[in-house]
Amino acid sequence: MADAQQIQLLPALRKERPEIVRVEKNLNSFGFFTPSHKRLEGITEKRVKIFVRDQGGQRAEAHATILPSAKLGLPTTADQDKYYAFQKIVEDMRQREGSVLNPIGFTSARLLKILGRKKSGQGYKEISEWMERMTLTGIRSEGTVYLAGAKKYARDTFTVFSRTITVGEQMTDGRQADQNYVWLTEWQLENLNASYVLPIDFDVYRSLRLNISKALVPLIQIWFYAARRSINVCIEKKYSELCEILSIRQYQHLSKIKEILSPSLNELKTAKVLEMWDIEKTVDGSDYKVILIPGEKFLSENRARLGLRESGPMPDVRLDKFLLAMMERGIREDRARRMLLDLPEEQEMVDQLEYGDAEIARREKTRDPILNPPGFYVYLVESNFPVPGSFESSRKRELRKLAAERSELERSFEAERQLRFESLKEEYQEWRDAEVNTFLKGRYSEDEIRLMVRSAKVTMAKRRPELRLPEPAATEFAWRQLRDEVAEQLKVLRFEEYREKRQLTFSL
Repeated sequence: MADAQQIQLLPALRKERPEIVRVEKNLNSFGFFTPSHKRLEGITEKRVKIFVRDQGGQRAEAHATILPSAKLGLPTTADQDKYYAFQKIVEDMRQREGSVLNPIGFTSARLLKILGRKKSGQGYKEISEWMERMTLTGIRSEGTVYLAGAKKYARDTFTVFSRTITVGEQMTDGRQADQNYVWLTEWQLENLNASYVLPIDFDVYRSLRLNISKALVPLIQIWFYAARRSINVCIEKKYSELCEILSIRQYQHLSKIKEILSPSLNELKTAKVLEMWDIEKTVDGSDYKVILIPGEKFLSENRARLGLRESGPMPDVRLDKFLLAMMERGIREDRARRMLLDLPEEQEMVDQLEYGDAEIARREKTRDPILNPPGFYVYLVESNFPVPGSFESSRKRELRKLAAERSELERSFEAERQLRFESLKEEYQEWRDAEVNTFLKGRYSEDEIRLMVRSAKVTMAKRRPELRLPEPAATEFAWRQLRDEVAEQLKVLRFEEYREKRQLTFSL
């Protein structure tokens, strides 16, 4: 087996380097652009509810109201296309100048070229209308627009562009404009220069044809990135909330819901933004939930960073070490590389692999051996399986060793701090599970709970049929999925909130 120095991870990944466009994040979080192929006129306002984290880390309800131009109507998917192409021009300016400055000049021909469209009179007219619509559309923020400089959510009314001049119009100094010019509002400039942006795989985005697909791409980026520390391999969104943010009609029957959403979700699956999707009733039966599993084209932070790097070898020792660890355990190199693209920075993958080693060895001579060890390792890493606190990994042994070396006070303090953090995570998991168990036992009979666990197992088997998890692992995972879902519905304290409540100040 080759050693870690012989495995050049990043150059291999760079063969499929995506074209990245980094767009200002706020407009993509509350549905500023409405998925539609026609101009939306006659609508006085569009109001959206979302949940944000306030300065105390608490989950708070916020509202955004989009105030359309009476003449031009609400911004649509076509406007989003142009805005993303414009953000490509903005990104080029930031790379060249070091920051974004007003005004931003560009030709209509350049914008159309970025969009992959031919030059035409109609195209030029659409760009002119888009510039005017972006200037006249208002955003009334009730805690939804985040100001990166002030590090707070604003309560104010904004626009995106403060001023625009199209080619041929008269400039302030009397000259005739030789190209289009856009003046961004202060909050847009502030956020772009503070890198409060969202990476979008522009190649994938341009390949999409359906409006709902295009509207979902940035939302999926935000949702998956927000859930990157979750032990789940999927995210779930209430159907009613999705309809509100997309401004689409909400239906009552599953068949009609799937008729509307299936074409777009299948297009995202074909584009590999999603690996799988499903729509199911919520536990309390009051709503439906849309279940999304990320595909290989989901633009993780790792993939986004790779897309911006120059070609040529740029070794990453941490990722090379992980790649070697997976290949030594029989995981195919191509599969291992793909998994590493979306590996969160804080995920302790080696702990998970070592736990897999121990479980495989423990079960080897039992009636329930693990028949597919590489698949078991893949499951542990992809699901970000929480290693039991009682398991002593090599990393924990090293931390304990450092904590015992009193002569190295600084390293010892860091090791002890991390051990306390690990202990608090284990304590939190036990507390949260107890809260959920108390709720379930108080509301449902034992037979009903067993039915819900069995349903979770069936759902898991349907989503990930290749896993074929042995018992009791399948039941344990089904319980975990059920507890996570119930905890979310009950709004049980998240780990950060729990830690703050305990008034602990240490952090990784």
